[in-house]
Formats: sequence, structure tokens, C-alpha cells
Amino acid sequence: MTKNNHILLLLLVIVLCFNASCTSYKKVPYLQSKTHTDKEIEQLRTNSDIVRFQKKDILGITVNSGKESLSASAFNLPPQPSGTPESSFGGSFDLGYGLQTYLISEEGEIDFPILGLIHAEGLSQKELVEKLKEQLKTYMKDEPIVTIRLCNFNISVLGEVNRPGQFRIDREKVNLLEALAMAGDMSIYGKRDRVQIMREESEGKVRIITVDISDIAILSSPYFYLQQNDIVYVEPNKTKANTADIGAQTGILISIGAMVLTLVNLILYIAQ
Repeated sequence: MTKNNHILLLLLVIVLCFNASCTSYKKVPYLQSKTHTDKEIEQLRTNSDIVRFQKKDILGITVNSGKESLSASAFNLPPQPSGTPESSFGGSFDLGYGLQTYLISEEGEIDFPILGLIHAEGLSQKELVEKLKEQLKTYMKDEPIVTIRLCNFNISVLGEVNRPGQFRIDREKVNLLEALAMAGDMSIYGKRDRVQIMREESEGKVRIITVDISDIAILSSPYFYLQQNDIVYVEPNKTKANTADIGAQTGILISIGAMVLTLVNLILYIAQ
């Protein structure tokens, strides 16, 4: 093989390495436009899935009225020490949130003061508020003010993220990107196109959905917004799998060393 052929071969190796790194980079960014035009992207809308209450959910509920504070107090459970376990038929708890809470039973009901059993399973926060207000009007002259909070809205994020763990959500909804941000973002070894969401549905069935967060189309997915007790799992890519035994840093050092060695050989050969 001539000197020129050696040079061409080494240059080809360098180009291939550079091209491989560029190809890998394309898999890293989120929300890429893969199949949508700019006009279609502008018209994309997030699918804001409504969180509906499930069995074993814990609801913090308070009733107030500006003019009838005494009559409203009859519909609020008495204060209890923080950390008190189940204390009534409906599953009353104090979890340190500053309000008494109700556990939705296996029958999908809560036991509310004076009103009795109220079906809550399958209702959204707004629907349950309206349902309680309608029944409270029978006992209160003024418009009742009902506040409901889902106290056990937890999600778990596992796999190739920087801070895996379980997170408590203190607002009505959370999307997939926000969940990854809570977990310190996805690591460089996570598959953007293979993010799995495990969701428990009715009758204890678990559905596993695979989504691609590198595609901007995820914004309109019905699984973009998470529900209570969802588990998000980020699969590792081949690079992480291949370096699992020797460690990620060692694998990177080997790759860098091979490229440096190739460049040194090229320089020395040209200098001959």
C-alpha cells in the first residue's frame, strides 16, 4: 500500500468517526421536527389530559363561606395531630398538609360530614367541587366555597436520568418534560425515542406505553401529561450497555485515546 493510500485510509477513519458523532448528536435533542412542517408545528396543541380521581386517592377537602363560617365548619373534619392514621369510615387522614383528608374507598366513595357517602372515583377536581357545592346548597344559604386537593399525586422517574426517584406533585397536572426536569434531566445515555410510561388503569391492569420525546409530536400525545402513580422509565442506549462492565468514563477514554492515536499516526506518517 502506498503512502498516499495510507493517508487516504486514515482520513477516511477520521471522517467516519466525525460522522458517527454527528449522527449520535441528532438523537440527543428533544422536540425535533421529524415529520412536521413549520406551519404544522405552529398548530400543535398539547393534549391536556384531565386527572381523574381513582380508588385509594387521598383528597384534601375544605368547605368555607364568607358569611356563614359557623355553618361551613360543620362540613369540615375536626383537627387531628399530624400523622394520625385512618380515623373514620371514609378514611380520614392528616398528612401534615394543614387540612383533613379523605381516602377514596374500594367502592369509589368518600364519607363526607353530614352529606354521607359521595361517589368520587372517575371525577375530575372540577366535577367533584360542583357535585359537593350542589349538595351543600341544601344546608347553606350562601354559595359554598369548596377547595379540593389531590394529596397523593406522586410520580416515579427511573432509568437513565441524573436523579431518579419518586416525586410529589403539588399542582393539578404535570407533563413528561417537567417530570424529567424534576429527575435532573435525562442522561446522555438515555434513549430519547424509547421512554416508557407505566400507568395503572381500572381493575389493577397496567399499561406500558413507549413515547418518543425527541419528536415534537409528543406535545399532542395523550400521554404527554402524566397521571397519579405513573412510572416513567428511560431505557439506556447501546453505548451505556456496552460500557456497563468497564464503566462509562473508561469507555469514553478509550474512544478518545483511539482517535488521538489515529491522529498521531497520521502526523508521523506524513512527516516521513
